[in-house]
Amino acid sequence: MKKQIFKNLYIFLVFILMFSCFFVFGKKVSANENQNAAPIITYYGLNGNDITIQWKAPDGVSYSEVDIYSATSPNGSYRYENTVSGNSYTNTYVAKGVPYYYKLEASYEDNEGYKTVTTYAGKCIINPLPAPSSLEASTGNSHSITVKWKASDDCDGYQIYRSVSPDGNYELVQTVSNESRSSWWYDDDDESFQTYTQKNLELGKIYYYKIRPYTTYIDETFYGDFSNYISCQVTINGTKIKSASSKKKKINTITWAKNDEADGYIVYYSKREDGNYTKLKTFTSRNNLSYTHTKLTNGTAYYYKIQAYKNFNGGKLYGPMTPYLKYCDYYSYADESYESRCRRAFGKSYYADYKSAKQAKKHMKTITVKVWDKKGKKKYTRKFRITVNKGLAPSIKEMFKEIYKSKERFPIHEIGCYSWRGKNSSSEHCEGLAFDINSNENYMIQGKKVLAGSLWKPKKNRYSIPLNCKLVKILEKYGFHRGLWGSRRDYMHFSYFGG
Repeated sequence: MKKQIFKNLYIFLVFILMFSCFFVFGKKVSANENQNAAPIITYYGLNGNDITIQWKAPDGVSYSEVDIYSATSPNGSYRYENTVSGNSYTNTYVAKGVPYYYKLEASYEDNEGYKTVTTYAGKCIINPLPAPSSLEASTGNSHSITVKWKASDDCDGYQIYRSVSPDGNYELVQTVSNESRSSWWYDDDDESFQTYTQKNLELGKIYYYKIRPYTTYIDETFYGDFSNYISCQVTINGTKIKSASSKKKKINTITWAKNDEADGYIVYYSKREDGNYTKLKTFTSRNNLSYTHTKLTNGTAYYYKIQAYKNFNGGKLYGPMTPYLKYCDYYSYADESYESRCRRAFGKSYYADYKSAKQAKKHMKTITVKVWDKKGKKKYTRKFRITVNKGLAPSIKEMFKEIYKSKERFPIHEIGCYSWRGKNSSSEHCEGLAFDINSNENYMIQGKKVLAGSLWKPKKNRYSIPLNCKLVKILEKYGFHRGLWGSRRDYMHFSYFGG
């Protein structure tokens, strides 16, 4: 009896197992069972930064969905990308330099049930990772070479290779990350450059550099093409300009630090920082450390470069140069910076209000100037003793000398400069930095209210100073500007700081 029960149970379990296998494997078959139903690739290519795959089903087959997978090698691990119900798929903005292989798993149903079938797209597609462009190489201090190139947002970094001959063996010297990717302000439309510097190289030796980009994708690193090589010769250190001064009119004197590597120096100048530089002097000793540039124009900017050189193998090694700006500024001038004005007037980098008349007088100097005046139709010379800021005294003397020599001969019958008006006053007269000229005929007015003086009639009164005359232009040339402040207009007033 028991044997019969076990026999019947065994037959029942076998029946259940066969039914389950039929249910499972009858519904879904592998690709190998019906490869004739596999998708037929009709297009597979790169469009800009996108890869597009298009396919069709064989006659009589209709896919319910297609799963897309990709890998970086034909026999590699395929990673799920997406599921589509149509007959095309586009992978947008694919990484540059990465090889892409695709497979498609299509699902369909026939009279035997649900099935899947697989096909491979075949060829590898790579969105090219271009070699760096716009390479430059320059020598620098510490026997260094700096390589510069146009960076791209398409890679994760760069490998820098170096050789001692153009066609020799290039060795990897450094791997650097892509700085443009770490900059939130980077714009694809802007040019971004990256640099790499090697120091303590062999003096006089020529080095050759190549660069290639790399990108990392799913823990794999892929490389782009190498750039063309760029070369540079290691040279001596540059020489630093220590100081520049205008201790006499129309002269700049430049001094620089001694360079023990150098055999001499070359002095250049230009009137524009990025302009063409003219050679002024070649010194053949490392001990010559200054040069005086003469016949200059006051108020003009001059840019200087000092280049150290070393005699080497029948030629010369030239050190790097940096432009140094020096105005010819023995006298004050129109576009003088605020800091320069402060140093001229107060010997400091800031405006120094005097706290008392006693303190102010220590910084004043009384000078004599000649001007023209007019009596009837005849012009004649007058002399005025005026007290001015000591630091501006040479400039003011030169300014009135130029006014006196001008053909205009504008008549002046009154000049005032230093006048202590109290420690709380903001007037530049307290510092000896402002002039009032012909005050009665050049009034100060607020709107229609006259605050000082009586009139301003340039076309009728000989002492009224026009807005644009030679006298005004010369005052402005030396940095003294008229007191025209919106609705308040002080026609007699000319000040160094515009106050």
